[in-house]
Amino acid sequence: MSEPVGAKRELMLTRIGSAEPMRLVMALLTTARVVDAACAELLSRHELSEGRLAALMAVSDAPGVTPAQLADRLVVTRATVTGLMDGLERLALIKRISDPADRRSLGLRATAKGEDLINDLAPLYATRLEQVADGIAPDHRDVALGVMSVMQRNVMQVAS
Repeated sequence: MSEPVGAKRELMLTRIGSAEPMRLVMALLTTARVVDAACAELLSRHELSEGRLAALMAVSDAPGVTPAQLADRLVVTRATVTGLMDGLERLALIKRISDPADRRSLGLRATAKGEDLINDLAPLYATRLEQVADGIAPDHRDVALGVMSVMQRNVMQVAS
């Protein structure tokens, strides 16, 4: 793909207008989709998604964390955490543990298999992210981060 906007979004721009701010947003959306697909491909080899990986890492970092605490940490709903935990438990990457002091309360722990997967996958995922950013000068990365911060702030203002 030589055009950063992509064919689908280029078509959309022909109908809504192609002012430079719109082209920038469409290029960012296209780039995010391409990067997300590249990362998802790597994770899918292990039956993981970005959400599952983040949840597994969060459980590993805080053994005994409750599903509610995990939802708060990941900034997702409790229902989302239930789905993530079901998938990770099915893969034998986490286990739910009862609190001996309060049997109604459940904690979460990564299994040895889960810890091994994190240890194996983390460097591969880091390499993938580094490959995506390869060739971008540090000053350009700083500018890009600044631009994305402004865009996120703008989205929050529009949404409220």
